[in-house]
Amino acid sequence: MNEIKTKGIVVSEMPIGENDKRIVIITKDKGKITAFARGARKTNSMFLAGSQLFCYGEYILYKGKASSYNVKQIQIIESFHGIRKDIDLLAYGLYVLEFATFITQENVPNKPLMKLMLKTLQILVRKVIDYDLTMRIFELKAMSYIGYTPNVISCVNCGEQYDKYSFSIKLGGIVCKNCSDEQKYVIRINNSTIYTMRYILATSVEKLFSFQVNETIKYELTLIMKKYIEYHLNHKFKSLDFLLKL
Repeated sequence: MNEIKTKGIVVSEMPIGENDKRIVIITKDKGKITAFARGARKTNSMFLAGSQLFCYGEYILYKGKASSYNVKQIQIIESFHGIRKDIDLLAYGLYVLEFATFITQENVPNKPLMKLMLKTLQILVRKVIDYDLTMRIFELKAMSYIGYTPNVISCVNCGEQYDKYSFSIKLGGIVCKNCSDEQKYVIRINNSTIYTMRYILATSVEKLFSFQVNETIKYELTLIMKKYIEYHLNHKFKSLDFLLKL
């Protein structure tokens, strides 16, 4: 039997038949994988808790049909049960799962992204910083992990450094006044917002969620990331629409 042992986070669960589940796990070693947990919906199943959304655990899996796996054993490391008890917290948590699921490829490891997901969920549960700021940090860092790191050091068009910039959604970075007049999809932003983005991109995940910003910076970050994600990923996230209504 071809077994693997890996740590991962359950990002999707679906009932199959009378008692089984099909779950999607973003794993440390295998990227995004699909696995079947036999009997997981039974009240006495050893897979019941470990096959629920948000569960972070160590999974022993064996190869099934095609590219799927079957669950042999689950050891729960962190259940994030608190997320499911708070409707606002649940909405933010579901957005993290939906976003990560969309940008993660099947069987392609992305250890930094899984580490970021785990830290983001932990920060949400601990409620140490503003939920919306937590999401902006997660989005910007996650986009950088899949090749969409915005240039926030110098003008992305001419390469020069100035005192004032706007942000070009299309070009993917800050642009000076001379270049911004020639571009579409440009958002005028404060230098403090640029400094915040620089900090997020340069800081390790362990130290990342340790600051607060004022409402102006948070508003500009939200506006930039919403449009940046829409333009470069060309995808509408259902859970984000719900979040914007909270």
